[in-house]
Amino acid sequence: MPTVKVSPGGQVRIPKEVMERLSISTGDYLDFEFVDDRLVVKAKKLIDADQEWFWTKEWQEAEKTAEEDIKKGRVSKVFSTAEEGIAHLRKRRKELAASKKTR
Repeated sequence: MPTVKVSPGGQVRIPKEVMERLSISTGDYLDFEFVDDRLVVKAKKLIDADQEWFWTKEWQEAEKTAEEDIKKGRVSKVFSTAEEGIAHLRKRRKELAASKKTR
């Protein structure tokens, strides 16, 4: 790793190779954390408040489940219209209700 000099204002210039490795660019944020006698730097991406829901633990777990379902082919066909999709869901609901009654 390259050595950098701290400016009188406490600033350092981050070498290009470090920025590339951390996938950071001008204007990004960094987190600093001490681990024993080392300083750990992590790139931090800010998320708009209206997109925060997507990054919740529950939503990310559901995304992983959905990806697994897609990989294993556990998906319905692609519908041409919303009405076609709704009709499919209603049919599946009836099928599931019927299968519960026969158990």
